[in-house]
Amino acid sequence: MARKLHVPIRMCLQCRQRFPQKELIRLQCKDKTIQAFDGLGRSQYVCYTCSENPKLVKQLAGRCKCAKDLHEEIISLLKELRADDR
Repeated sequence: MARKLHVPIRMCLQCRQRFPQKELIRLQCKDKTIQAFDGLGRSQYVCYTCSENPKLVKQLAGRCKCAKDLHEEIISLLKELRADDR
């Protein structure tokens, strides 16, 4: 009998829905900026639907205590990560 493989489930930061980990964008705060997860430290997940929501940028900046002028940088990072994953 074949074994079932474990699929890690994670929660979206914005909508709080649960998804398989592979279906989410993984981000982290480092040096008071938001960036793609580099493999070390804590991270947060965002679903593709929420990554297009303008309110998410404010929430991410608040969680990371980023400067207000980094909003455009966060938006461009999310667009880049959406394009890379799809």
